[in-house]
Amino acid sequence: MDDLEFRRRAYADPNDKSSDFISASTTNASNRQFMSEIKDFNHKLTHALHEPVPATLPDKLMLSHLLRQPDHSQGFGWRHLAIAASVTFVLGFATRFIPLTSGADNPIPSVATVAMNHVQLEMPFTHYVDEEVSLSTVNAKLKPYGTRLSNVADVGKVYYANHCMFAGGPAAHLVIQGEHDRVHVFVVPADRALQLVNSFSDAHYHGEVIPMTLNRLVVVSELEEDVGKMASKIKASLERAI
Repeated sequence: MDDLEFRRRAYADPNDKSSDFISASTTNASNRQFMSEIKDFNHKLTHALHEPVPATLPDKLMLSHLLRQPDHSQGFGWRHLAIAASVTFVLGFATRFIPLTSGADNPIPSVATVAMNHVQLEMPFTHYVDEEVSLSTVNAKLKPYGTRLSNVADVGKVYYANHCMFAGGPAAHLVIQGEHDRVHVFVVPADRALQLVNSFSDAHYHGEVIPMTLNRLVVVSELEEDVGKMASKIKASLERAI
């Protein structure tokens, strides 16, 4: 069996048990090396195909999909299109990725619980990060939500600005210096299904929820911070993007 024929058959079936193929694959050093490489590649390919899907992948795909939707500055058109596309995408793969009912088994989440859990979970990162965020960067993150910050100096130093998942959908997340400690600011679309309160607190954090034209402003910090004062400053600086 010549080299060309051997390689053709090796590619087609590396587990070929015919006597002539086995003889060619064992008696020739070059062929043995080639078979070793082929089997090693097939093993890696099989392992890759069975790699488990990360549990956070559905949320990341939904967030990425929503934020890539075209921005129509008038009204809520971009958000409606995003939700429709997301529902189609999710139902096609696994309906468990999003809540479809708000019954006893799947209650509407509390804005207080979502906000405080989010802050606590990310605290090891957000308490120390300083991305030296500029006004243009902040407004790039706020743009999908139809709002913008008029002046960073009005609210204080911004350490962090990004998107996050908030109760099953995207929200803007800013970390701003308060009078005593860092303050977490979430800009959450007003059509997000949430159990709403005006204020909330636990043993470590407290916050306020302020309605806006297109969104809800959720401000959270540790107990010594005056979140009401901070929320008022931020709301005063936020304006609807035209």
